[in-house]
Amino acid sequence: MERLSELIEQASNFARKAIRLERDGNIAAAIYNYSQAVKILKTLLQIDQRPQAREIYRKRLNEYSLRIKRLLSRAWSKEKQIPQVKRRTEYLVQEPSIQFTDVIMMERPKIREQDIADLEHAKQVLKEAVIWPILRPDLFKHITPWRGILLFGPPGCGKTLLAKWVASETKSTFFVVDSATLLSKWLGESEKIVKKIFSLAREHQPAVIFIDEIDAIAAKRGEEHEAMRRVKAIFLTEMDGIHSKPNEQIVVIGATNLPWDIDPAFRRRFERRVYIPLPDFNARKQIFRIHLRGIKLSDDVNFDELARLTEGYTGADIALICREAAMIPIRELAESGQLLRGKPRPVQMSDFLEAIKKIKPSVSKEEIRKYEEWARKFSTT
Repeated sequence: MERLSELIEQASNFARKAIRLERDGNIAAAIYNYSQAVKILKTLLQIDQRPQAREIYRKRLNEYSLRIKRLLSRAWSKEKQIPQVKRRTEYLVQEPSIQFTDVIMMERPKIREQDIADLEHAKQVLKEAVIWPILRPDLFKHITPWRGILLFGPPGCGKTLLAKWVASETKSTFFVVDSATLLSKWLGESEKIVKKIFSLAREHQPAVIFIDEIDAIAAKRGEEHEAMRRVKAIFLTEMDGIHSKPNEQIVVIGATNLPWDIDPAFRRRFERRVYIPLPDFNARKQIFRIHLRGIKLSDDVNFDELARLTEGYTGADIALICREAAMIPIRELAESGQLLRGKPRPVQMSDFLEAIKKIKPSVSKEEIRKYEEWARKFSTT
């Protein structure tokens, strides 16, 4: 419940800020904040099973999505009438170190290999394709390293964590690109931002450009706005440009839950396509241990039994179970009136069983079969 309250508050804050910015005529910033509210509401729909709450989330999500479309329509059709937004977006492009946080986040992650449960096959592929070439470029003088990596699979299975681990191992600058926000920018500016992202990566080598929800940018081309086609063309050109300079230490890692929606041209640029599956038995045990670090546990907690009971769960689902189980002793403390001065009891096996009853798997067997079929066709590992 603490996590839900936090997410609800975040969504409300973004929405309130968006409404205020929209009222003030700051369309670009309003679109960004509405987009952030929509993303959080989608997360809430995944983890909150209360029917009344879900109905409110859907209503708000539809409302904010409609507002985004209306604002984009105004921006595209009345470019000359709102120079304030255009000037702001031009400034975004000219001052990336300050204003690019709307679209990308530059950081140096500190993720260790042991922080990632199992996924040994994916780790080995990433070592060969990315980590070794960056750490020992002299060994790859006559071998063109892979520069486009696609991580695909169910949500919540570690794709983002793997990308951060790669950046951490290679001491690379980690560019996190928000594809949804990128496509919400002023008409004509998204292409400039894409170029600037790759330009910044070349200035801060070695660099990892991580694009979550890559399908938003790389979807199959069809009946779409001209601006979207230009953005895709620039991305394809930039990804090809990486290969033309063997000495560059830049890799693009895309993550998607919808690999079948990716355009074949983008699929070709992602030379290594790695399936990130649901965690197996041993991985689930490890995930429980990782998320319970520092939490006092009762002696009756059986990790083998927990792993058995959570077959079909994603890593994110298991994290929610750990959080919910850890909250039960705190709730008991609050109900007894001892919250401000008492100490919670250790988390017991019964707490985990209660949490598992509440939290169901977020991915169905039908969806897993779909991922496995796509992996058989297009995976390169």
